[in-house]
Amino acid sequence: MSLACARWHRPLLLLCVLVLLSGCAARLAYNTMNYWIFWYLDDYVSLTPTQESRFESELLQAQAVHRRQELPKLHQHILDFQQDLQRPLTSEQIKSYHYSFTALAEQSVSVFTPPAANLLRYLSNIQIDQINSKITKDLDELRTKREKLSQEEKLQRYTARFEKFSKEWIGSLTDEQQTIIEQLAKHQLDIEPVFFSARNGLYQQWLALLSQRHRPEFDVRLEKLLKDIVGLRYAPVQSQLDQYLQRRFALMAQLNQSLSASQRQYLMNKLTETRKEIAVLIQQ
Repeated sequence: MSLACARWHRPLLLLCVLVLLSGCAARLAYNTMNYWIFWYLDDYVSLTPTQESRFESELLQAQAVHRRQELPKLHQHILDFQQDLQRPLTSEQIKSYHYSFTALAEQSVSVFTPPAANLLRYLSNIQIDQINSKITKDLDELRTKREKLSQEEKLQRYTARFEKFSKEWIGSLTDEQQTIIEQLAKHQLDIEPVFFSARNGLYQQWLALLSQRHRPEFDVRLEKLLKDIVGLRYAPVQSQLDQYLQRRFALMAQLNQSLSASQRQYLMNKLTETRKEIAVLIQQ
């Protein structure tokens, strides 16, 4: 289970990754985030009308900055990526793009942290307890579900997930590519305990941070924590996380180098669709 699946930070990460999705549905979600985010947050905390009004106003201001400042960067990064994709990518190129796109996501965190920090700062202790109780419940349920699965079942789920994602972006899989997907799934299963350790450690940092939300440095510390989550950084297991990424880069390079001309064109077309959707968002 990757850190991206840890439910306690999903609302903020959604703001960072939403623009990477293609299609009109994602465009609509981006443009209406000030509506659906309250529906989502309602699962975690009951806000007062004053809190809702203030958060919505600050969220819209942050979104305007993000639309003007960050979306053009993302559009250009995808264009650069497409130019390099005309030829098979090396693991070093994939590594470079991984970190450049991660840096973009972290810049989005910087944009959206202020309204999130202000919301958390002005919540009551009872509301904070609401949030943390729901997060803890979610994590406990997730852990219980995972514990019921055998290693083979987990591997099958990872394989199915990677297969689905790959087919969405390249259209089909050859036998060689299926083998690479299975290696990726096995690699993900092997690192799972490390991911859980990192997630639990970061959650403890979250709990400690919320207890100090009235301190002047709260915004800076919240931004750092969210960037660490996005950037897959957790010092106690960082060496293992870095090794995981290096192996993943190598496998992704193998997969990229195995693409046929039609698969590569399929991927290029998907990226072009995404880039066009971002261009529309920039102009709205």
